[in-house]
Amino acid sequence: WHNAFNRLQRCYERKESVVHAYFDLADAIITIRSLIRQAWISRRWDTRPTRRP
Repeated sequence: WHNAFNRLQRCYERKESVVHAYFDLADAIITIRSLIRQAWISRRWDTRPTRRP
């Protein structure tokens, strides 16, 4: 999953803390996307868009 993020494929950062921050950000984005997809399938609401994310 981390390979989908170009910043992590080619990492030119010198500080290890910055690299860890990028991994943490990628993990958060992956988790949020997964939660959105699960909610789209399992929940219904009146103003739901017609297009699936």
